[in-house]
Amino acid sequence: MKKYKIVAITNCPAGIAHTYMVAEAFEKRARELGHEIHVETQGASGVEDQLTDQQIAEADYVILAMGKSLTDTDRARFNGKKVVNLKVSDALKEAKTIFDHLEERAVLFEGEKPNVKLGKQNTPQGSIMSHLMAGISAALPFVIGGGVLVAMANVLMRFGLPYTGFEDGGASFAWIMEQVGYLGFKFMIPIMGAYIANSIGDKPALAPAFIITYFANDNTMLGTESGCGFFGAIFFGLTIGYFVKWIKSFKYPQAVKSLMNLTIIPFLTILIFGTLTFYLVGPFLGGLMSGMLNFLNGVPAEFKIPLAFLIGAMLAFDMGGPINKIAWFFCFSLVAEKVYIWYAIVGVVASVPPVAAGIASMIWPTMFSKEVRDTAASAIVVGATVATEPAIPFAMSDPIPMIAANTLSGGLTGVVTILLGIERLAPGIGIFDPLLGLMTPGWAFYLAYAFGVGTNILFIVIFKKMRMKHTAKKVANKQPAQEIIQGEIIKEK
Repeated sequence: MKKYKIVAITNCPAGIAHTYMVAEAFEKRARELGHEIHVETQGASGVEDQLTDQQIAEADYVILAMGKSLTDTDRARFNGKKVVNLKVSDALKEAKTIFDHLEERAVLFEGEKPNVKLGKQNTPQGSIMSHLMAGISAALPFVIGGGVLVAMANVLMRFGLPYTGFEDGGASFAWIMEQVGYLGFKFMIPIMGAYIANSIGDKPALAPAFIITYFANDNTMLGTESGCGFFGAIFFGLTIGYFVKWIKSFKYPQAVKSLMNLTIIPFLTILIFGTLTFYLVGPFLGGLMSGMLNFLNGVPAEFKIPLAFLIGAMLAFDMGGPINKIAWFFCFSLVAEKVYIWYAIVGVVASVPPVAAGIASMIWPTMFSKEVRDTAASAIVVGATVATEPAIPFAMSDPIPMIAANTLSGGLTGVVTILLGIERLAPGIGIFDPLLGLMTPGWAFYLAYAFGVGTNILFIVIFKKMRMKHTAKKVANKQPAQEIIQGEIIKEK
């Protein structure tokens, strides 16, 4: 087999799990086959192991495992290269075979075309959900850092440290920490809107979307009862992003391109959307946000339970996929509005499937293949602290019983979380969140989490045994039929 030099980029909408799991899988398989590979990850912590110009120039093939659209810079980097493109959600399944089909899958990449289509795709790369997740990925450090500071300020107050502001004779350390922490929540929405727009229209859309989303989220500037909240981030992020992309699509002389991007496009966008926000869109979205918050805060208990079950089931169903992301996005967006009970479901349910699968494979190894058993320890550690995605290999190996167990357990755990009144202030590090003050009350979190893991393991065992019995029964039913057929054939002879 011919040995190639390969470069790759991996990214996913959230930039947390798939990005790094795919990179590791590519590197491992390429080494097994004797290829030289360099993988650049574009995750939540930024670009890591960035490809050099020399590595790209020397590469025989480029593999793009993408969950977000390519930037203009990335398009220019790979102009004229043989490129294999695939969705990052499919990359784990294809990691073992993709290197065997590089020649037939690769296409010549033309980097000058902003909406270039790779391979046999018929739609531009980058869905609306991927743009939304780009905004969330950028907002996460703000709310995480801010949430931890607010939680630490509360811990210090519990230990008796003073909490006083300037009006009380001087600002105390705990007060300062809390105020700085709340800035993270304040800027979370504008940053989300800015990076949604940036994902669509690139850098010229960033500043206008930040300014307009900040404006739309300030009810005192709008003169409304409530700011637009995450509705504003979504609406202005998308509309400004596509508006800027549309303006950029016109052919301008090379000499004025820089002026357009730095001055004219931001000015026009802020002027147009600022006016629309004040007179029309802002009051409408502000009223919509007020109505939704009043509804959620006034939902009777009997309606909260089915909603909690639905959210928990969605979070566990496709383990980081689009259904998971919809539920996650809804719950996370409410944090900026200081509604924390729904995000608590995310904090409990999201890490249950990988931990349950890992534990189950250790206790009942005969029910799992060796390949997935080897990932058990990693699934438990990563799943308990970072993300749901480590449960994917277990689900891929036996989809129906694993997904059914995850979904049912996720729904029930969501209900238990709501009934226990758990709140999650901000994203953190999974099972350690209560120790940081991000999940309260701590005892309730661990009780709900133990319930989730326990029920998930129970359902995995039950559903797997049912599937094994069903398979054995089918085999047994086929065997006599084969014997009869063979007997008839012998008799005829």
